[in-house]
Amino acid sequence: MKNPNLSSSMRFLGMLGLLLFLTSRLFAEPVQLPYSLLPGTSYVGIPLLRPALFSGKITKTDSATFRVQVNSFPPIDFATVPGWGASPCFLEISASPSDASLEGERYEVDPVRTLKEKGFVVLKSASSNTRNDLPSALAGATFSIHPHWTLATVFGNAATTGLGKGRTVSSSDEIKVYSPDEKSGYRSFFVQAGDLKTPGVWRSALSSQNSDPANTVIPPGYGLILVRKTAEVFNFAIQGEPRTHAFRFPLRAGSNLLAPGHLKNFSLTKLAASSANGFVAGPTPATSDQARILVGERLETFAYLAGTPARWVCLESRYSLPEAEAVIAPATKALEIRKAKADPDFVIPYVP
Repeated sequence: MKNPNLSSSMRFLGMLGLLLFLTSRLFAEPVQLPYSLLPGTSYVGIPLLRPALFSGKITKTDSATFRVQVNSFPPIDFATVPGWGASPCFLEISASPSDASLEGERYEVDPVRTLKEKGFVVLKSASSNTRNDLPSALAGATFSIHPHWTLATVFGNAATTGLGKGRTVSSSDEIKVYSPDEKSGYRSFFVQAGDLKTPGVWRSALSSQNSDPANTVIPPGYGLILVRKTAEVFNFAIQGEPRTHAFRFPLRAGSNLLAPGHLKNFSLTKLAASSANGFVAGPTPATSDQARILVGERLETFAYLAGTPARWVCLESRYSLPEAEAVIAPATKALEIRKAKADPDFVIPYVP
């Protein structure tokens, strides 16, 4: 005959252990990151993660149903996780002992299906995923689940944002979100001013889309372009968690607006922009991989030219130090990476 007191005690200890694990993660100290954006055009990056909803370890993967089993007893019920389902979210691998090359892999989470399958995180296909499969070597990997940044969580809702408001996109500050699936490469948004009868609201620049896009997701690594038509400097701040593991961002052939995923000021060397990390050096700028940054309102282009060794060269300016060592992407900025061919495995290692 089973001892009911022992069984109850085991369940209590299991729940207590899970609660302590969640508490330490959910109440991690956030970092505040200030932005100060001038009138005109700015490339903007978001290096922080929104605070984690949950962290855990993978027991095994299930490729057939695109889900991972969580190492927890009793099996985790995500209905008990504060904030679950309030916002789209993603799972990111923080360490993978069986295969270190899987560190930083990222998958979109299906929060609704996850609620129906205790003990599992159900994933879903998305263009922002870093890979399409679930390797069995992810067993034993640690992960965290984070809500996505959105237009509203970065810039504020239509009533509180410091963005310039107008009746049309041409009379408002404009936010362009990198969107490689769009023909133009971007989706454009603005805050439409209200009047005595109606409040202000976020709008898509496409007149055919009338729904409020305040909750438009900004996936990790996706850069933004702010076209600031208001004369004043735009000051704001976000709070989040610094990433302390490798950051992955599949690069497509052609233009990519990259927001490096670490809270650091980046040079091309710190971005690991080298032949060893998939960059193509050509005999001419036109045949080489390139990086482009905004310096004020002026674009500067760096080309990766072939040689012994290959080297980065700025086409517009001269630098007092090797171009690869110059800081070209401060923590709050994005930069454009132009690839001669796609690199689905691009990774920026974490360096403390």
